[in-house]
This record gives sequence, C-alpha cells and structure tokens, in this order.
Amino acid sequence: MCSEGISPPKSWLNRTTLGISVASLLSDVSHELATAVLPAFLVSLGAGSAALGWIEGSADGLSALAKLWGGVAADRIRRRKPLASIGYLVTGLGTAAIGLCANAGQVALCRVLAWIGRGSRSPARDVLMAEGSPPEAHGRAFGMERAGDASGAVLGPLLAMALLAEGVEPRHVMFASLAPGLLAFSAIAVLVVERSHTPRRTRLNLGDELRDTGRPFHRYLTGILIFGCGDFSRTLLILYATEHMTGSLLSLRGAAAAVALYVLHNLTSALASFPIGSLADSFGHRRVVVVGYLFAAATTFGFALAPPTPAWLLILFVCSGTYVACEEVAEKSYAASILPLASRGAGMGLLAATNGLGDMISSALVGTLWAMFPEHGWGFAVAATLQLLGAVRIAIYPRPGSSQ
Repeated sequence: MCSEGISPPKSWLNRTTLGISVASLLSDVSHELATAVLPAFLVSLGAGSAALGWIEGSADGLSALAKLWGGVAADRIRRRKPLASIGYLVTGLGTAAIGLCANAGQVALCRVLAWIGRGSRSPARDVLMAEGSPPEAHGRAFGMERAGDASGAVLGPLLAMALLAEGVEPRHVMFASLAPGLLAFSAIAVLVVERSHTPRRTRLNLGDELRDTGRPFHRYLTGILIFGCGDFSRTLLILYATEHMTGSLLSLRGAAAAVALYVLHNLTSALASFPIGSLADSFGHRRVVVVGYLFAAATTFGFALAPPTPAWLLILFVCSGTYVACEEVAEKSYAASILPLASRGAGMGLLAATNGLGDMISSALVGTLWAMFPEHGWGFAVAATLQLLGAVRIAIYPRPGSSQ
C-alpha cells in the first residue's frame, strides 16, 4: 500500500528493492522457461526465422506502447504498486497460454498479451525501485534487480532442459511457466512498500508529459533508439545456434545445445549485473552505457563474421550476456539521474518504449534479412552497425551539468 509519511530510504537494501528483485527473478524463470522452447515450438507448428522475428518484433512494439502508457500512468496514480503487480500477473498468464496455441498467429497473440503486461508494469516498477533506494546507490539497486532478472533467465532455461530431458513436450513446458509467474505477482504485492508521492494533476497532454522529461533526456533517447534498432531479441540467437552450429557442445547438439548456450548467456548477465552497477556508481553511468554499446557492436559483428563452431559460440554468447548487463543496468540508472522527479515515471516509460520500438525494428529486420540471405550474416552486420552508431551518439552528445 501507499504509506503516507515514509521517510527517504537510508539503505538501498530493503523490502522494496528485495521484493522487486525477487519478482524479477521469478518472472524471468516463467517467461524464459517458455522462451527457451519457443523456437522449437514454432518449428513444430511449421514456422521459421521470419515468423519468429515478426512475432518478437510485434510483441516488442506493442509492449513499447504499453510502456509509454505505463510511464504516464505511474506519474498520475497515487498507488503504483497495483499497476506493477497486475502487469506481472498478465505476463505470467499470457506466457502460459502459448501452450494452448495451434498456429503461429495464436502464438503471436499470446506473446503480445504477455509483453503488454510486461511493458505496462516496467515504468511503475522502475520508479518504485528508484524511490526505494538513495540516489548514490541507484546503480547497485538496479544492478541487484537486473541480477535477479538474469538469474531467473538462467533457471528458466535450465528447468526447460530438465523437463525436455524427461520427455515433457514444449507445449507442456509452456504450462509449467504459470507457477513462477504467479509467485512473481505475489512478491510485488506482499513485499514492496510504496513511498508517498503526489500524483500529477494537470490536464493529460502526452506531448507535455514527454516534453517535461527534459532536453538532456531527449538527447539521450536518440542514442538509445539508434542502438535499439540493432538490439534484436535473444530468441534469434537461440535459433541461430539451433540451425547453424557445426559440431556439438560437449555432448549436446541442436536445440539442447542452443538452450545450453542461452543458459550460459543469462548466467553471464546475472553474474555481471551487480558488479557493473557498482562500477557505474563509481565511474559514471553514461560511460558504462557507451562501453557496453561498443562491446555489443563488436559482439554482433562476431555473429556476422565468425564461424558457428561451439568454441566461437561459447565466446559470443558470453560476450552477449555481458553487454546486455551493461545496457540494462546503466541505461536505467543514468536515466534516473537526469530525469526530473515529477516526470520520472513518464521518463522511465519513454525509455522502455524507446527500447521496445528499437527491439521491434531490429527483430523484424534481422529475422527478415536472415530469411532472405540464410547463408550470410547481413542481418547481424546491419544490427552491429546500428549498435555502433548508438554508442557514438551517446558518447558525443553534451553532458547535462555534471552528470556522467
């Protein structure tokens, strides 16, 4: 509940940051359990890389609109916690419902529903996290949330592998994702404590809402968008490893090897998130964003140019997990440092929406180029170029005040 008179937090480690981090872990166990088998499930329905790219792109695009709405709503409602918790519930239900699907169109509908829930909850959750920790510890707070998120993304695929090894069909794996999804909803509802705030009472004007986030933030978003247009869905990496890997990873081949690489990717991200958040607190969040983007471009060029052998894929999946941790921790913590307090919800929603729009473009672009030129790395090469341009944009734009 929204508790009046709650004093500013003295420590970044408290019920709110813990509850949000636990919810992120459990929610990622839920939807990553499903994501790990989604490519194989689509193949069983007769769909391929283009369908996967458009499904993920469509889900990300509509999720972006939900994030924008969720950000504006977070500034205008007195209680943000219900908005966040209901979003977690919708994500869990939509993800599990994929198991009921009989064709790619139905999968797209359920994925979109799940991602709308994910999008609408994100700004409210991020504002709760920012207000639940002191400004000088935002990197550590968001780092812990990202570590929980990435840990769930390790446990989910591992659980998927275990279920597949026991002969469970991918369709039934989707059903199993419901339990952790419901627990994530419960973690927000039970653990998180809201700080008192005064909702915006001005007449709703989306242009004014977004304009109030400030020019420094708008310049920052241009780099985010350029980079995001090259930041494709990780499910395309799973499909890439499934279809292109030459040789075996230990004793694993095909889909099992691809899921194992995805687990490695997420484990790397989980282990790197908190140290990266601490590093950003010490050396500047903007610097970490730029370095992470440059590392992303180098990694994606690697997918375009390197042979898909087990050794190269091990290296590239580890690199991918590292840069994902950089971007997801530092992007939010830097945004929190330059956004006006009264517009923080709208700003976080706009940040998430911008990322979602970029993801939509990138996933569709990479999936389509891959289908058109299956033997060439054009999709990854184009994505890497956009990632590089995004890094350059953020590196050269004027720094607001003394923030880094």
